[in-house]
Amino acid sequence: MADNKRDIIAIGSEIGRGHPQYLDSVLYYLKDVPRFSASGLGWSLGRFFYRMGGKGGFFTCFYNLSRARRRPGKLELFLLKGGFVRRIADHKGVVLVDHPLLAHLLSPQFQVAYLHGEIAAPPIAAVVNAWRIFVPIEKTAKCLLKAGVRQEALLVTGLVIEPELIPVAETSFLSRLKRFQSKEPLNVAFFTSGAYPKPHLKAIALAASSARQVGHNVIIFAGVDRRRARFLPQALTFNSRQEENQKTSELFSQIDLFVAAAHERTNWAVGLGLPMFALLPHIGPFAKENFEFALNQGVCLPLTRAEEFGSTLSALRQNGKLREMAYAGWQKHPITGAQVIANFLLSCEATQEG
Repeated sequence: MADNKRDIIAIGSEIGRGHPQYLDSVLYYLKDVPRFSASGLGWSLGRFFYRMGGKGGFFTCFYNLSRARRRPGKLELFLLKGGFVRRIADHKGVVLVDHPLLAHLLSPQFQVAYLHGEIAAPPIAAVVNAWRIFVPIEKTAKCLLKAGVRQEALLVTGLVIEPELIPVAETSFLSRLKRFQSKEPLNVAFFTSGAYPKPHLKAIALAASSARQVGHNVIIFAGVDRRRARFLPQALTFNSRQEENQKTSELFSQIDLFVAAAHERTNWAVGLGLPMFALLPHIGPFAKENFEFALNQGVCLPLTRAEEFGSTLSALRQNGKLREMAYAGWQKHPITGAQVIANFLLSCEATQEG
C-alpha cells in the first residue's frame, strides 16, 4: 500500500493546536505522506492574528467577528498564496489540508481534501470547491449541506481523536467510573489552547488552586510555549505536540475530568466519556458551537466561578452528576475518524492506479 501514497500530500496550517492535531492524527496512519507547512507573509500574519485573538477584550471580540465571515476575501487569499503553493504546483493528486483557509485557497487549483475535525460548522468551513470534506458527525454534514457544499463531497467519518488515546479509551472510562464511586481524590486535568488566552490562563490558575485546596489532584498540560506557561504554577510543558500526546496517553487512564477551551478536545468529552468544563469566553469560530453541542449531549459544563471549582467538583461527584456526564459521552459516536479518513484516501489511490 505504500506505493499508493505517492499521490497524496499534506499541507498544514500550523495555527493553534486543533487543526494541526487533526492532521497529525490522520498522518499517523499515512506515515509516508509528504507534509508541508503553509508559509509566507499571509500565514505569518494569520498566526500573529490568532495569538492576538487570545488577549481578551477588544482583541478577542474583533478576532471572533473577523472569523465569522463566509469566506476569505480576494486580498486575504492573495496574501496567503505563499511560496509553498508554487512548490506543489505540479502535483496532480490529492492535497490533504487541515484548515478552511487552506481549503479555500487551494481548491480552485488542486484536488483538495479538507479535514474538518470540528463538530462546529461555521460559514468559513463551507468550501464549495473542495473535492472532499471530512466531517465527524451527521450534524456537521447537514450544516455544510445547507451552506452550499455538495452532498458527494461530504464524508462523515466519526470523531478524529488522537490515535494514542484509542487503545486506552475503554479501560480509562471504566477506571474513571470506579473512582467516581470511591472517596479517592479526583484527578483533574487542565489544558491550555494554542493561543494561551489571558482570560483562560487566569481561570486555569484559579480553578487549579481551588481544586488543590479541597484535596483533588491537579495536572496542567501547558503545551509547547514555556514563556506563556510560566503563569501556571507546576504546569507541564513539552517540546512538541507529539511529546504532549505521548504524555497525555500515559496519564489518560488516571484523568477523571478536564478543563479546556471548547476546541478539538471537546471530542474527548463527546466520544471518550470524559467530563469537560469549558473555559470562557469562547474564542474563534468553532468554540461556541462545539460547547453547545457538548452541553446538549450532557458531557460538558461551563467553568464559572473558577475560585470555587474545587467545592463544585465535590458536589457534582456526590450528587452523581460527574458519573452521568461520563456515561453521556461513551459509545455515542464512533471515535476512529482518523483511520477512516486514511483508509478512504488509500482506497481512492488504489482505485485510481487500478
